[in-house]
Amino acid sequence: MEAGTPAELSGVKAHQLAIQYLEPLLSPVALEPTGNLEAPWRIYLFGAGAIARLHAAAAKKLDRYQLFAADPSNEARESFSKAFPHAKVFEDAEVMLASSPAQDRDIVVVAVPPWLHHSAALASIRSKRHVLCEKPVALSQAELDDLLAAARNTGRHFGDCSVRFLCNDALGRAREIVSSGGIGSPYHARLVNRNPRIRPGIEFQPESKWFLDKTQAGGGISFDWGVYDLSMLFDVLRPVAVHVHHAYTAAPPTGADPPDCNITVESHVGAAMSLELENGATVALDFERASGFHGESQSILNVDGSTGGLSWEWCPPFENDSVQLMHYVDVAGKVDKRLEQFPAFGWDEVHGRPLLAFVDLVAGRDSVILPARRLAFNYAVLLAIYQCAADGKPIDVHLKS
Repeated sequence: MEAGTPAELSGVKAHQLAIQYLEPLLSPVALEPTGNLEAPWRIYLFGAGAIARLHAAAAKKLDRYQLFAADPSNEARESFSKAFPHAKVFEDAEVMLASSPAQDRDIVVVAVPPWLHHSAALASIRSKRHVLCEKPVALSQAELDDLLAAARNTGRHFGDCSVRFLCNDALGRAREIVSSGGIGSPYHARLVNRNPRIRPGIEFQPESKWFLDKTQAGGGISFDWGVYDLSMLFDVLRPVAVHVHHAYTAAPPTGADPPDCNITVESHVGAAMSLELENGATVALDFERASGFHGESQSILNVDGSTGGLSWEWCPPFENDSVQLMHYVDVAGKVDKRLEQFPAFGWDEVHGRPLLAFVDLVAGRDSVILPARRLAFNYAVLLAIYQCAADGKPIDVHLKS
């Protein structure tokens, strides 16, 4: 990616600008169901904090809906009720789920910190409702397997929010170019996003110290933003196997580290991987994501092929009110850059994408929500990076049929 492009700026400033974009999304909105005579969507929020409020804001785009939320924090409930006065708010999530029999258009959004995801999602699935879980979807492969099995047994849909950035039309075009041979045989990809100081729990959302505790957060930057990185890139390349050859995690100390808190999560992760694609091609992937290190900001995304290359923007904000995709080909011995532009999207669309896509899935429409096997695959790749970094041994992950 060329220095100074919108993609570079967006990758660098994503977390800071997210805060800026949250305020208008969290302003009070009326949630009375309106529209056609179909049964309303009933949205149950497991949690009433900041992330739950983003899902509640997304619900206003539905034609007919009712909103429920549960949180043990009196402060969180009062704040939520002020923002969404038509919602029915509970102190106990179990009481909320038991307040009425499950219906086909019921969706529970698990919007609590990661260490509570498994118990909250399992209780919601067992209530016979469809469940959308925040990222990371679980703290271990065993927890995820348990949730997927429970969803299969109840016949309800289960998905996660790693699809936030799949609201980008450039991804479909990139996938089309790759699959049609527009860059020949792809052989290399690079995805790098480095920000020196934007660690959750320290520079970003400093009041939430649980981000710094692996037992509660599950992991650091890999679980926080790596889930989006892989979901976005894998949406284009569609690998069926990933070989993690080498990986590292690090948490470089800084003068801003809280003195009363033991940091047990990484703020810098990287991996050398090989992706096996559906057509048999092997793509070497250089992956890196950092929220805390000693250096300068950097953002790079490119896919190289035998007859061409690709790069695209994927994280707002975007300059010129458009998302740019660059397709590079050889013309008479020189590199020809072919620029394509797509509609820009903002943080409201990013944060609203998971719920609206999940509604599409439940309604039987096309949806970007990951199928169970792809969800399990992407999550297993993240775990493989952690494991390879810990013991220094390569790990293979295969997409199950």
